[in-house]
Amino acid sequence: MSERETANEQSLLLNQSVVGGLALIAFAVFAFWALGDLDSGTLRSMGPGGLPRGVAILIGICGIFIATIGARIDPLRIERVAIRPIIVLMISIIIFAATIRSWSFGSLSMPGLGLMVAGPVTVLASGFAQRERDWLDLAILAMALTAFCMLLFGDMLSLPIPVMPISLLTFFSGWDQRQVLRLIVAIYTVIALGLYLIRRQRNAKGVAA
Repeated sequence: MSERETANEQSLLLNQSVVGGLALIAFAVFAFWALGDLDSGTLRSMGPGGLPRGVAILIGICGIFIATIGARIDPLRIERVAIRPIIVLMISIIIFAATIRSWSFGSLSMPGLGLMVAGPVTVLASGFAQRERDWLDLAILAMALTAFCMLLFGDMLSLPIPVMPISLLTFFSGWDQRQVLRLIVAIYTVIALGLYLIRRQRNAKGVAA
């Protein structure tokens, strides 16, 4: 094998796009395996495994596309791997899983806080992946993303996702679950818009100065 062919092979192995694409494909395969026998349902009546499988398929297709394109373009070698973002994102996922539903393990127990708490907390926690962060931007993203997820998964797709802490359900005893969800979505949307206006005003003052 010539030196040029050896260099090309090494570049292919170190190509960011190829490695990233293969990682997405591996994640999609793992997702299919983890879903097990969950029923996918139909388009009109989606089962608990329908949306995760659909997302896994899209991730796998994106991985194939990225890896294929990356193998044909000039390679971008992988630089030193940053450990901090990986650790922070893994911790953020654990925080989301530990707060959205109630659980108990031996003497430890955690009341379910629902998506209205788990969503913003997870987004804010993931902000520590960067050494320099804008908490206002993160707060806007946390409110807007949580409202979008609640509207999409809880209202439009009618998935059984915990919305709020169980202790707050007593205040909405006569309400329909969808009404409560829409109320929280409206509140979070207003908060996100208010924070966005504050951010615009702050940026305008910075430009004027």
